[in-house]
Amino acid sequence: MKTEVVKLSQIKTNAANPRQIKDDKFTKLVNSILVFPKMLEIRPIVVDNTFVALGGNMRFRALAYIADMTIEDIKENLAGIRDFNKKTTAEQEALVNYWQLWIDKPTATIIKAAELSDEEKKEFIIKDNVGFGEWDYDLLANDWDAEDLNDWGLDVWQDDYSSEDGSNENSKPAGAPLIDRFVIPPFSILDTRKGYWQKRKTEWRELIGDMGESRNDTLIQSPEIKYKDLYQRTRQHRESLGIGFGEYLEKYVPDEVKEKEAAKILSQGVSLLDPVMAEIVCRWFGLENCKSFDCFAGDSVFGYVSAYLGNEFTGIELREEQVKLNSERVAGMSARYIQDDGQNVANHIEAGSQDLLFSCPPYFDLEKYSDLENDASNQDSYEEFIVIVENAFKNAISCLKDERFAVIVVGDVRDKKTGFYYNFIDDVKRIFKANGVYLYNEIILIETGASTALRASRYMESRKVAKMHQNILVFYKGNPKNIKQSFKKIEYASEDLELFRVDSGNEPEGN
Repeated sequence: MKTEVVKLSQIKTNAANPRQIKDDKFTKLVNSILVFPKMLEIRPIVVDNTFVALGGNMRFRALAYIADMTIEDIKENLAGIRDFNKKTTAEQEALVNYWQLWIDKPTATIIKAAELSDEEKKEFIIKDNVGFGEWDYDLLANDWDAEDLNDWGLDVWQDDYSSEDGSNENSKPAGAPLIDRFVIPPFSILDTRKGYWQKRKTEWRELIGDMGESRNDTLIQSPEIKYKDLYQRTRQHRESLGIGFGEYLEKYVPDEVKEKEAAKILSQGVSLLDPVMAEIVCRWFGLENCKSFDCFAGDSVFGYVSAYLGNEFTGIELREEQVKLNSERVAGMSARYIQDDGQNVANHIEAGSQDLLFSCPPYFDLEKYSDLENDASNQDSYEEFIVIVENAFKNAISCLKDERFAVIVVGDVRDKKTGFYYNFIDDVKRIFKANGVYLYNEIILIETGASTALRASRYMESRKVAKMHQNILVFYKGNPKNIKQSFKKIEYASEDLELFRVDSGNEPEGN
């Protein structure tokens, strides 16, 4: 079939076409055509002998809309389109000139489907609008810009899961945006700096209430970082006085001001597990009503999140004060904490009884948790530290059922004497592989850095870059061919999105 160019007024819309497009989508279609009119030559409108549109009804409607615009309207629209602003000045001028000529004599490229019967026309209308196949979201994430995809009308991700009128629609999960099914886009890079992540994290933090009280200032000890805003505000004053920040704090800053400033740094200078990350681990790699456990439990975040989502959780934690705090937070929930060395996890959990192993072990001496001799963070050498980690994970693996996931959050750490990395991440991979559990996914968790700029400036004196990510290592115990049999397709109903709408009784609405 040959294409031909006809007057736009010759084409008639098809009232029998069941496919419609909402206002926001229609706007994106109009903008897409405005910035890329060549696409209409590649995808012409399909018409019958009477010029009724069989395929491309929405493109025809968009062209009719553009035909009613003035050139000033078109210029204004183009100025707000990202793809237009990426073009050179010459390309922009050429595009404006194209539309200037087009609106004087609106045309469209068509293909005539003259030989189709009435039944074939009806069949064509439906089949032309059916999308077979699925998107490769990893490929989209790595090779395309998310904002471009959104501008082009592809709903790979949405920050807001409300409909235009503010209500939550009862969507069909299998065809819903990714947020409805996966909470966060299921890509190999998770960005905690995004607005949707921070919003959900704040809601979890308020719900859990864990601020790392048992280990204040074990991670952030530098006053420049602890009182970050104060450090920036007082720079000129300190320079005029000719004193350092430590002396300035001591002489000029009241205790109540220091307390207020320190409170701005989340978690009181300790490393707390990200609750959104904990949630997606449970949802992506756990089962419904699964038994989860951690041999290096630390704070209460994962245990709380796991239990809140309907799972049973057991955490082994060395420090008595941390076990006490955690137990208070999860009181009445299906979570328990046991005070013991993580190496002894098999003494408390039956072999082959658990559905999900999650752990974020100490990062050697980056943060010292206690003075206990068997505390992994309190070892004299990295070699002694890794022996404890290996013993704990070996025993934890024995507690995990076959055909189940183990998710370990790790970050490399530098030798404080030499500055070289220990290669902790690869050591964890080695430990699991040696115990017959193999790496299945590796996810990069990009973190917000309240103090990153300060650290980056200091680190670069030695040409070290400021680290802003952790590695989420996902291992599988069993044959990966069986994953689809053991783990159902992830489909969330709209009511799952009510998780954080908490009423006065601190229970999610609808439960």
